[in-house]
Amino acid sequence: MIRTQISLDEREYKLAKEQAARLGISVAELMRRALRQVLPLERKAPWMRFAGFVESGNPQSSQSIDEVIYGHKD
Repeated sequence: MIRTQISLDEREYKLAKEQAARLGISVAELMRRALRQVLPLERKAPWMRFAGFVESGNPQSSQSIDEVIYGHKD
C-alpha cells in the first residue's frame, strides 16, 4: 500500500469517524471503500471489488460460499 494524506473539515472527519465506528472499520478503510466506489472497475476480476465487504459471522462460511452468496447450494 501507498500511504497518502487528505484534508477533511471537522464535520467530514467527525462523520467519517462515526460511520467507520458503525461499520467496525478504520477511517482509512472507510476512505478506501469510498474511493473504490468512484474508481473504474478492473477488467480482470470485477468480483474482487467486493472481497472483504461481506461478513457472515460464520468462520466456516468459505465451505458454504454458495449458500452465503446465493442462498442455496447447487
